[in-house]
Amino acid sequence: MLDLSGFEVYLRSEERSKNTIGCYIRDSKVFIYWYCSRTDCGLNKLIELDAIEYKKHLLNTSESVVTANRKIASINAFCKWLYESGTTPAEVNIKAVKNRDARQYKGLEERDLRKLRAEIHRNRNQMHICIIEILLGTGLRVSELCNIRLRDIDISERKGTIRVIGKGNVNRTLPLNKDVRKAIQDYLLERPANDSDILLIGQRGALKRNAINLILEKYGDRVSVEVTPHSLRHTLGYKLVKEGTAITTIQQILGHDNIMTTNLYTVTTEQDMSDSLDALEW
Repeated sequence: MLDLSGFEVYLRSEERSKNTIGCYIRDSKVFIYWYCSRTDCGLNKLIELDAIEYKKHLLNTSESVVTANRKIASINAFCKWLYESGTTPAEVNIKAVKNRDARQYKGLEERDLRKLRAEIHRNRNQMHICIIEILLGTGLRVSELCNIRLRDIDISERKGTIRVIGKGNVNRTLPLNKDVRKAIQDYLLERPANDSDILLIGQRGALKRNAINLILEKYGDRVSVEVTPHSLRHTLGYKLVKEGTAITTIQQILGHDNIMTTNLYTVTTEQDMSDSLDALEW
């Protein structure tokens, strides 16, 4: 770990408060750990793109815009010190986060989702229907969907579950609603014979994430809707929040290690605000 005593002296010369100095040093240590865990390069190789990536990282993990911006201010001061002390050849400085940048809804609007889902069902390709219903009904990551095996699925007449191996090989078991159960059962009747135990089998064997992306993109182009597996995951997370599902339950469904990641789904869309104000009566 880099000796930050020089940075502390620098901050004092800038007449920063004791509390600010403490925060800046703590934030800089976290940044250094993050940077070193991603690259073998020393801090003398630090460039602006690295800092921008860290900003994106903060947007996915920070509990508030205020916290993210404080950390950005810390990193900007740290990078200025690195430059002025001759460690880096150029000064790195990134802009603060705007409120609208930090909590932007990344899912589908309801009307777009209806169009997309109807187009997929209308095509009657049971594998494609299975894909959209699993993603919408469980919020799986595309990598998790690709790894689902037949033995991971347990469906009876009235209920069903699916066992998912998530990030860090952490398992979770999710219940399947009736739409997902039906989609899986209908697909299994037509699933090509294959030695693989993977659920989704295409013409060339087990489907990869790129194939699933292309399938969704094809239907999205037909109805002028931009869609990815990740946007469907956001759509489910947002819907669960709107319906009053406990945030800890949503965390378990989506397989988040950190509940602050789940909090990103508690966004307010323009339609939410419009609906709220339109419903006002004085």
